[in-house]
Amino acid sequence: MKRRRPAVAPRRRARPALMHARRLVLLGVFVLGCYGTLLARAAYLQAVDSEWLQEIAERQGRTTIHLGPLRGDLLDRNRDRLALSATVESVSASPRRIEATEDAARKLARILKRSAARFRRILAGGRSFVWVQRWVTPEEADRVRALGITGVNLHPERKRFYPSRDLAAAYLGFAGRDGVGLTGLELAFDNALRGHPTSIPARRDASGVRLIRFAASPGDRRGASIILSLDSRLQHVAERELDAAIARTGASHATLVAIDPRTGDILALAERPSFDPNLFWTQSPQAFRTRAFVHPFEPGSTLKPFVIAVGLEESAIRPGDRLDCEHGSWQVADHVIRDASPYGELSIEDVLRVSSNICAAKIAEKIGSKRLVAGLRKFGFGRTTGSGYPGEAAGVVRALGKHQVLERANLAFGQGMTATALQLATGGAMLANGGRRVWPRLALRMESPEAGHALDWPSGIGERVLSEATAGTIIEMMEAVVENGTGRRARIPHYRVAGKTGTAQKVVDGTYSKDRVVASFLGIVPARDPRLVIVVVLDEPDPGYGGGSAAAPVFRKVASFGMSHLGRAESAE
Repeated sequence: MKRRRPAVAPRRRARPALMHARRLVLLGVFVLGCYGTLLARAAYLQAVDSEWLQEIAERQGRTTIHLGPLRGDLLDRNRDRLALSATVESVSASPRRIEATEDAARKLARILKRSAARFRRILAGGRSFVWVQRWVTPEEADRVRALGITGVNLHPERKRFYPSRDLAAAYLGFAGRDGVGLTGLELAFDNALRGHPTSIPARRDASGVRLIRFAASPGDRRGASIILSLDSRLQHVAERELDAAIARTGASHATLVAIDPRTGDILALAERPSFDPNLFWTQSPQAFRTRAFVHPFEPGSTLKPFVIAVGLEESAIRPGDRLDCEHGSWQVADHVIRDASPYGELSIEDVLRVSSNICAAKIAEKIGSKRLVAGLRKFGFGRTTGSGYPGEAAGVVRALGKHQVLERANLAFGQGMTATALQLATGGAMLANGGRRVWPRLALRMESPEAGHALDWPSGIGERVLSEATAGTIIEMMEAVVENGTGRRARIPHYRVAGKTGTAQKVVDGTYSKDRVVASFLGIVPARDPRLVIVVVLDEPDPGYGGGSAAAPVFRKVASFGMSHLGRAESAE
């Protein structure tokens, strides 16, 4: 018989209220423990690690702004500033951080005076960085900063300013937005002008927005300043007269080079039309070309003084010789050379005075092809002048064989070869200074604030390439050109002027055009103690205009001012 187990009394269930109370107590203990731990940690950090934490906070709030170098100034010979640099601000954005793109675009458009649609396109997408507008004014920067738009920032940048705008723009060139010289003298002297990169401290908030008004970096970081040989007052007059000549003659382009033959200093170098280098990114690249250096052309009759000089130097002719100009027509090989007017027998002086092509060709025949080419190259034709200007062209003077009689004849009056306006000016300076080689001097002095010293460029006068007697004879012959020849419109009251006109037909589709010409004038003043050598070139003036009618009047006006101005400047020194 099985024994029965005693029945187990059922356990009483805990009361629900008691269970709930226990849970609350446990939760309270846990929460109090957490708060106690946090308070203990806070007390520890405040008492023990406060300096360490403060250092971390400072480090996270600090940033460094890296600035490109502050370029040195370009100044003219009278120390007037032609190019200078400053620190400005540019607006950038992080589109992914901008919450209200449409609203931001409208606000930026009102301040920066651009269309809202433009800024909507810039701010569209999820890019992390875009430029909104470069180089804003201080007032615009302040207004953008005051907007407080998250994701819109201001950055310091260097900007190049050209206070005289288009004055000597092609010659000076410009520096790009990255502070590197791109054309002209800005490129030629880029290494000296650039200076050294620098950094400045700044602060930022938790979202990364910089909280500082940027100023220029310390002056000892800037590049060297370059004192140019250019005279801005003479340059201004030259450009004004070229503008007037283009309006009067309808020429497509005009160039003027003015050199001091005693030193090689380029006192003026004008190109018209011009452009504003402050807005170079909006300009046509064609306007950037400094034609005086990079655009060779057939010089025409302005080459004749140099051909006669070679003839005298080589004893192929003498000043008293007379030549038969064939009454205006002379056949060479299978080609007929013609003069503008028929002449019979002329002296060497009269050959230059009336600009006879036929007699110039006969002088070249007497010299011979080899000696003629070698003699012209001594004057610097067919090679660069040694100026150091970027992209300078050498022009072309081809070697000639003894059987190339037509090519030799054409060379005598400036056809079949090319030269730049600068080469003509330096050649004229060699005649003016008594026969010594001239290297154009672009700058007088470099002043380095960092190194604390200055460097003077040497004079551009070199070895003798022509006898002083021959140079003097050519100058006298060129005086006759102005007194009673093709250059009469170059006369200046109270000054003796030497000069030579040129009217060269342009080659169009392989043949010489009858109505498209390059009109030029080479002038020297005063003839007996030269201070200025000026070359004026007008490209494609209206039919009927030549060197005497189009270019010589420009020389007269610029040289008249130059003599008065340079005389005052010299007396002031």
